[in-house]
Amino acid sequence: MLHINNSTLGKYSPALLLVLVMLTGCSTNRSVEPLIETTTNVSTSSVLNDTTTDLTENSDSAIEEDELFADDDLFTDDETDELDEELSFEEDSDPLYYFNVAMFHFNDKLYFWVLKPTATAYKAITPHFFRTGVNNFFHNIAMPIRFTNNVLQGKFSESGTELGRFVVNSTVGVLGLMDPAEEYLDWQPSNQDLGTTLGKYGIGNGPYVVWPLLGPSTVRDTVGFTGDFFLGFNVPKETKHKIAAQGLKTVNKVADKLGDYEAFKQAYIDPYERMKEFYLASRQDKVEE
Repeated sequence: MLHINNSTLGKYSPALLLVLVMLTGCSTNRSVEPLIETTTNVSTSSVLNDTTTDLTENSDSAIEEDELFADDDLFTDDETDELDEELSFEEDSDPLYYFNVAMFHFNDKLYFWVLKPTATAYKAITPHFFRTGVNNFFHNIAMPIRFTNNVLQGKFSESGTELGRFVVNSTVGVLGLMDPAEEYLDWQPSNQDLGTTLGKYGIGNGPYVVWPLLGPSTVRDTVGFTGDFFLGFNVPKETKHKIAAQGLKTVNKVADKLGDYEAFKQAYIDPYERMKEFYLASRQDKVEE
């Protein structure tokens, strides 16, 4: 056993204390450095993880947005083309605008200066049953137009009804002056014309046009009106009598509708545009029946 006396311990005690202090410092540094390194690594790893998470979330969000717009059909090529066609139709539906407006004002003056005074006088001297008889007569002789167009549209039941109406009204109804087919048999007329028949076959309206005396129409309906003219009964045969008959038909119709046009003009700021819209809408409804 090693024996250290007091004199020896006293002699070497300062040196031993210095060695102990140095050993303690080294031990402390070695224990702190791993802690610092671990803390630094944890902090760096946390920051990197947060950054990676944010980038991943942003990337996922961007992908979701791309998928959203990729699946969104609001602006597909087909619908864009349809929109362009609609805008083009709106722009080109009235290429004859200045002519049409001029004819609209011409017909307007014709109504107030000629038709209205004539119809007012005519209404004053004719009873209601007489005017109804005139309307029935002209409607009856237009049966071939309705019959033919119902056949062309495949409405064979309606065409048969038109033929039956003509037989009954021309006999029992005294040349069509009365309408017993509707009053007693409830055979309703089917007012079809060649314009609606062409529409049923997919032919569009074409440009809107206003004709003097005839009023609003379209290119398709103008062709249809011309065809219907040759489908109807050719009575009377002489031109001057045809003009007189057409004049009577027009005045008789206006006499029962006096005041309607005046109310229409007062109701709208731009009666030309409203009349065009109403006409095109009514013709479209007729085609879709």
